[in-house]
Amino acid sequence: MTLAVLFPFLMAAVCALLGPRLGRATGYLAAAGFLPALALALPLAAQPGAVPLTETTRWVPDLGLNLVFRGDGFSLLFAVLIGVIGTLATLYSVAYLSPREKFSRFYPYLLAFGGSMLGLVLSDNLVALFGFWEMTSVTSFLLIGLWHTRSAARDGAVKAFLISALGGLGLLAAAAMLSIAGGSTNLSQLDLGAVRESPLFVPALLCTLLAALTKSAQLPFHIWLPTAMEAPTPISAFLHSATMVKAGVVLVAKFGLIFAASPLWSGLLVPLGLLTMAWGSWLALRQTDLKALLAYSTVSQLGLLMSLYGLADADGRFAATAHLLNHAAFKAALFFVVGIIDHETGTREIPYLQNLRRKLPVTFVIALLASLSMAGIPPLGGFVSKELFYENMLHAGPAFIAVAVIGSALTFAYCARLMSIFFAHRLGLTPTQRELRHEAVKDDIHEAPLSLTVPAGLLAGAALLFGLWPHAAEVLTRSAETALGFGEVEGHLALWHGVTPALLLTGLTWLIGGLLVWQARPFAELQSRLAPRWNANTVYYSLVQGLNTVSSRLIARTQGLALPDQMRISLLAAGLIGGYAVWRSPQVFHGIGSVPLGIVPIAVLLVGGAAGVLLSNNRLTAVIVTGLTGFGSAAAFLALRAPDLALTQLLVEAVTVILFLLAFRYLPGVRDLPRTRGRLVLDGLLAAGAGVGVTLLVLSSLRFLAPPISPWYLVNSYAGGGGKNAVNVLLVDFRGFDTLGEGLVVAMVALAVSSLVRLGKPGRPRTPAHGVTPEGAPILTPRAPAASASSDPAPPREGGQP
Repeated sequence: MTLAVLFPFLMAAVCALLGPRLGRATGYLAAAGFLPALALALPLAAQPGAVPLTETTRWVPDLGLNLVFRGDGFSLLFAVLIGVIGTLATLYSVAYLSPREKFSRFYPYLLAFGGSMLGLVLSDNLVALFGFWEMTSVTSFLLIGLWHTRSAARDGAVKAFLISALGGLGLLAAAAMLSIAGGSTNLSQLDLGAVRESPLFVPALLCTLLAALTKSAQLPFHIWLPTAMEAPTPISAFLHSATMVKAGVVLVAKFGLIFAASPLWSGLLVPLGLLTMAWGSWLALRQTDLKALLAYSTVSQLGLLMSLYGLADADGRFAATAHLLNHAAFKAALFFVVGIIDHETGTREIPYLQNLRRKLPVTFVIALLASLSMAGIPPLGGFVSKELFYENMLHAGPAFIAVAVIGSALTFAYCARLMSIFFAHRLGLTPTQRELRHEAVKDDIHEAPLSLTVPAGLLAGAALLFGLWPHAAEVLTRSAETALGFGEVEGHLALWHGVTPALLLTGLTWLIGGLLVWQARPFAELQSRLAPRWNANTVYYSLVQGLNTVSSRLIARTQGLALPDQMRISLLAAGLIGGYAVWRSPQVFHGIGSVPLGIVPIAVLLVGGAAGVLLSNNRLTAVIVTGLTGFGSAAAFLALRAPDLALTQLLVEAVTVILFLLAFRYLPGVRDLPRTRGRLVLDGLLAAGAGVGVTLLVLSSLRFLAPPISPWYLVNSYAGGGGKNAVNVLLVDFRGFDTLGEGLVVAMVALAVSSLVRLGKPGRPRTPAHGVTPEGAPILTPRAPAASASSDPAPPREGGQP
């Protein structure tokens, strides 16, 4: 399992190195990255329901952070699913992508995404699970924004990342609370009784739901998924059928065993899932772009899965797992079909496409099988799992079954709309639309090569197999029964159960769906009239715009100020912090009597130096007097028996003087800075207040909340670090990572200073790209996005076309 997770990352590095040389053939190398995941089918087949496999790699055990992979039936099943869909999508992309695509970037992103998802489904450690969860957000951001020169791609990537990151924060909080309440950071070792009795139970439940709903695009977080369609079609197929969008479903399936005891779990998940199913179907029926239609259909199907897993009983989990397999098969096949249509016709717009069954017969058969499965028509696998869905909703109540039937009827209707491109002759197009259609659709439409049709055909064949031979789907579904606790379910997947209430509801669904297809035009007009002015998308963009406005004004009011004004704000803040310290610790002056008397003349020197800076009339005098404060500080350190700090202070003073000398010729004269007498008094008061405030803050910190740790270092420096200088041992051994971090910060500052120095070299043009306007004023506010996508540079055309 560890190899299955890490191997895609290794192959991502290899593909990044070899991509420029191999070009399109990099895809075959990338497909090999999923071989260890495919090999997990062996333990899945050999030990159905047996003791889960476990592999542990120690990382930071003191923090409870290890790479613990647990291969129970459900995790292995999903990992194999990721491997199958990932391999097919990678091979499909070899023929699909344009020769101009940057393969050394596309395939590493794809492999890193697949590895992150494998880590997510197999990880048993909650901290590592959160890490892989966030990695799926980052890698999906890279994939969706692959064609970043297009504003729509940037918008889709940012929207997906922001919403996923919100859920990630929820998962982080849930993982922390479960670890505290359950006494372990491993999911399988949590004390479930203690978790359920803990006051953290409900907050952890709500945070888990937030993570799951955002990741799986449930109401009201569904808006990111359709805009994620800006990713290339192979990515869409991978993302929608087996990976990121199902991460929330996986979370609900696994964590449902913890939270199912609470009615709040089902009370929130089932209604939200069903409403998402109906609303997603409603929106899918309004789309004219084939990928957008499939995107909203994914939202709908994920709602169905959420409602089933949310039922929190064995029958619901059994039905949900069966439908999860069917959905992966027909949804990936349909995305591949849409890619073929775009590849061969040059467009995905439904009004421009008609009668394709004669020119794309193989694609037509594949699309028919996958669509019938999604619509729940026999003898496809979707019909079998849809019957289970109805049977479970019958026990939930009449309102639930009504929403389920409406959502399923809308599903039937948008599947028919998708298939209409193979049959219908478009009527009623305006002359302009006919002209656009003539320009968009190719003249020489022909069947796609086998490299594109075979992956889609295999998945459509699986959808047919799951219907004609339900035992195959049941064997796979039953592999997860121990992990998800539905072993006692006695029912079986079957194509014919007799005349049952579920079958009658299916008949009602077909009747309503048929009416919607027959009255498609009036229904479309009704949908247009009912479209609200405000929806989740408008709320999202309003929030983003509001945040941009607030942050821009805040930046302009603070960072846009002159340096003296910024200094005044900083000094005022220092004074206020000191005042707050005195307010919280009124006994702050109790320890001042222990200060040695030798410090007093040094303090007078420091105060005199500070006052001298304030009264200086030229910058050279100001620098010299400033040195008094620096050397006075070094003297204070010496008096307090801290020679190392004194040496550091002296070095700082030397560097400061050198920097002043280097910058002198660029600085304005002190007298050139306008400052009235009142401003001078104000600055003096601010400086004095800041000094007093910082002093009070330091004095207040002398009252320890716990015994000081310094004696421990003195005792253990030689024994533990092998050094007689406690400070050196502290910096190098005991706090080595802190020192490393500080060193990195210094290096980053050095790089920034170097860049600024290079930016100011004579003859280098100052353009807006360098952070300033042509007039030389700094750019302080974010630039508005491009007015329209048409002004953006053209990315590689999807479908391998130049």
